[in-house]
Amino acid sequence: MKLKSIRAQILAIVLVCYLTPTLLLGEYMGRVFFADLQEKTEQALTSGAEHARTLTVRLIEQAVTLSKDATYDGELTQAFSAYAAGTMNEGEAMRAARTYLERKYGREPLFTFAACFPCNVPDKLIYSRSGFDRAQVYQRGAHERVKRLGETLDTRCLFIQEGEDVYLIRNLYNLRMERYGMLVLGVEMDTMLSAVTELAGEWDAQTDVRVGDAGALAVDWEALPRGLYDAGDAGTITYVQYEKTRDYALGLRLTVGKSRVYGEIEAFRRMMMGLFLLLIPAMALILWYVNRRIVRPITILSQASRRIEAGEWGVTVPMRGGDELGDLGRAFSGMSTKIAHLIDKTYKEEIALRDARIQAMQSRINPHFINNALESINWQARMEGSRTVSAMVESLSVLLNASMAKGNRRMVPLREEADVARAYLYFIGQRFGDRLSVTQEIEAAALECLLPLLTLQPLLENAVEHGIAPAGGGEIALTCALEGGMLHIRVCNGGRALSGEDRARIDLALSGDTQGGHHLGLANIASRLRLIYGGRAHIAVTQDGQGRTVVALRIPNLCNPSQSEAEKQQNSTTNRIPEQ
Repeated sequence: MKLKSIRAQILAIVLVCYLTPTLLLGEYMGRVFFADLQEKTEQALTSGAEHARTLTVRLIEQAVTLSKDATYDGELTQAFSAYAAGTMNEGEAMRAARTYLERKYGREPLFTFAACFPCNVPDKLIYSRSGFDRAQVYQRGAHERVKRLGETLDTRCLFIQEGEDVYLIRNLYNLRMERYGMLVLGVEMDTMLSAVTELAGEWDAQTDVRVGDAGALAVDWEALPRGLYDAGDAGTITYVQYEKTRDYALGLRLTVGKSRVYGEIEAFRRMMMGLFLLLIPAMALILWYVNRRIVRPITILSQASRRIEAGEWGVTVPMRGGDELGDLGRAFSGMSTKIAHLIDKTYKEEIALRDARIQAMQSRINPHFINNALESINWQARMEGSRTVSAMVESLSVLLNASMAKGNRRMVPLREEADVARAYLYFIGQRFGDRLSVTQEIEAAALECLLPLLTLQPLLENAVEHGIAPAGGGEIALTCALEGGMLHIRVCNGGRALSGEDRARIDLALSGDTQGGHHLGLANIASRLRLIYGGRAHIAVTQDGQGRTVVALRIPNLCNPSQSEAEKQQNSTTNRIPEQ
């Protein structure tokens, strides 16, 4: 095989030099790896057996503790003592004892039934109703043996087995340590040994379990070694644990086939060796081909992509092959060229179009309020002195400056919008007089927030023309506040209530539909908000609980950090319009 690429030739030489030490190193690593895997497998079996033993001991100790409660609770002692003293008849004593057994052990999953009997009348067995069938089996098969064991059993507990059933028995003593009865609890071995059963199923193991005097009694547990060991049988390994306390003894032996424990390890070893031998002759050819026909072209494409990401538009790649990568290279170069064309033409045209739409919308302000202002000036000039006329002229100057949008600014501080709003409200106050009540609440922290030019005045004009004017008067409340990183503007008017027709027109205006010629101010504001902020701004028209119309505007909080202190001071001292 002739290699034309210097890079491929070097790679092939490296691979040849790599194969010899790799074989030796692979053998060494295989031995270490598989030995470690075998150790971990044995640890998993050991830890699983330890966990099963711990859970079983916990359940046994829980059963022993519950059996001791019969003495500590004192209810059985009181019932039997009252019966012996004659203060309680036999029926009452039996009911009291049965009630206690039912309440204490009736719903305990460790026990199949609970029973007790007095020593002086051992055949009078009292048992819980929930375990009637199991209590009958006990009475027929194990009761005589339990009575005999009770004679020699002290305060200890004892697990015994009779046939397929296991019972936990203990003597009942009063406060004078006088034996007055016995407690018998049928043990649910499936529940108590559930952890061992689950472990045996997981490992396909054979189990020998002894609990007290029940279970694998033929096994010499004391002589067995502890832990996991190979007993010499080539086919199995064994795990043994045995512990003995005053109340119980627990012996656990698991016998697991080696094929189950190490079978996956051996299969994995054979598979790895086979794959390693099969892949060695093909590895060099595959690596050379991958490097020459895939890695290097992808590297070229990756480098070109990073150049485009950095802003170098129109990058092309020298890939001209006839395969899929060659097609990809030609498609990449064509795409890069088209992207450069789109950036230079379409995208820039879209930006210019958006700017033109925003500027055009800012200029679409209904000028009829200026006519009303001029009429008010003429009327006031005839009726009053020059002081009021001067104030009205100043207000008109503020409104005209705002409508002309000096410097082609699209965003202005709330401080300037508030000045325009006060100027407009001044004129409206002159128009309606005492019939109009105006309140303004603007947080100082919100004054430098930026918002689209001529936002407040159209909202106020909409409130006057569609609410105050038809009603002949009313109140207007303007609030501006910062909350949750957003600027909240709220205009509330108490004029004419919204009708169904008004609601439909407002919804059309908020959607940007101006074909009906209604609520142009709202439509203008809603359209500008969508263009400038996208989905981050929100405008809504609702009615509050008092029937007033509320226009609520929420836009992102954009501050005006470029405004100097001198400009702030100038804004606070110029265009001061008297408030109503």
